[in-house]
Amino acid sequence: MVRERVKETLKELIAIPSVSGKEREVLEYIERRLNSVGLELKKQFVEENRYNLIYDNGSDFLISVHVDTVPPAGFKKAYKPEERNGRIYGRGASDVKGAVASLITAVEWFKRDFPDRDIPVSLAFVVDEEQNTALGSEKLPEFLEGKKRCLVLEPTYGLLCTKQMGAVEFSVKVMCRSAHGAEFEKVENPTKVFINFLKELEKELGREVNVIMIRSGSRVYTVPKECEALLEFKVFEGESPEELIGKIEKVKERLNTECDLSVKVEDTEAFQVFNTDGLLPILKRVLEKVEGEAKEGVMPSWTDASNYHKAGYHCVVFGYGSLLDSHTDRESISVEELEKFTKFFYELFKELSDS
Repeated sequence: MVRERVKETLKELIAIPSVSGKEREVLEYIERRLNSVGLELKKQFVEENRYNLIYDNGSDFLISVHVDTVPPAGFKKAYKPEERNGRIYGRGASDVKGAVASLITAVEWFKRDFPDRDIPVSLAFVVDEEQNTALGSEKLPEFLEGKKRCLVLEPTYGLLCTKQMGAVEFSVKVMCRSAHGAEFEKVENPTKVFINFLKELEKELGREVNVIMIRSGSRVYTVPKECEALLEFKVFEGESPEELIGKIEKVKERLNTECDLSVKVEDTEAFQVFNTDGLLPILKRVLEKVEGEAKEGVMPSWTDASNYHKAGYHCVVFGYGSLLDSHTDRESISVEELEKFTKFFYELFKELSDS
């Protein structure tokens, strides 16, 4: 019963587009499902027409999950869930509608088995996580005063992540003289200037830099006049984002070019080490019941836990599914992972309810 219920719930969630800024319909679905088992939820508006959906029963233990996804981005069947080879495919399957489906199913399971008990946690379904603004988690602590322990749901391959990688995101623009395509040797090509800059920067930083976006040139037979790119690199434990940004400037200054190269820092986040007191031991005991063991890890990407950590919460990031495949046209989660995720929440509810 649980297996089929969580599968169908995920398929229904995937079929509801919820790109950042358009989360209302999926929040209405979640509210209907949880209302049906007696949970009354409240709305916290973060913008005029956008809100977090919250179940606050006074528990200091909070489970937070975002409901927005990235756009289809070439995923042709993004909103037509497919089940094949033991996996369910669709936008948000792993990031993180699989978590939402498992959480809803576990609440229903727990309320069926213990109809006289309240679930022993507060819940927050937040918006805007897939944007740099992250308004949902930024605003949530204002609404939930006194919350101290927060489990943030993300695809972590089943690892309890007590740390989170930092990052520097920045844009680069190179402006050069254009020329007829047949005379390309007589001017600098901005794309080549950018490539040289990138190579030198990776040497200076001692790590790879991700090119998120690059744009230059056209089909007109000319040497392009400009090249624009959006880039990102990771910030490791013990490093200062400001010092690393200084290295970008060093490379820019010593680059041998007559073109105009400008750099703009778009976003920075330091490496985070979360306070996990009173949270990690419980999660380990529960995960051991599901997996037989509990392993810790580092979350490679920014999550809402960053905002909660800054607000003084104790945090752990956890979930099933592949971060590698999230945001791509391979995005999926296995039925086995959905079942384990649901069991994890159910056992967590029992552990907290009995303590």
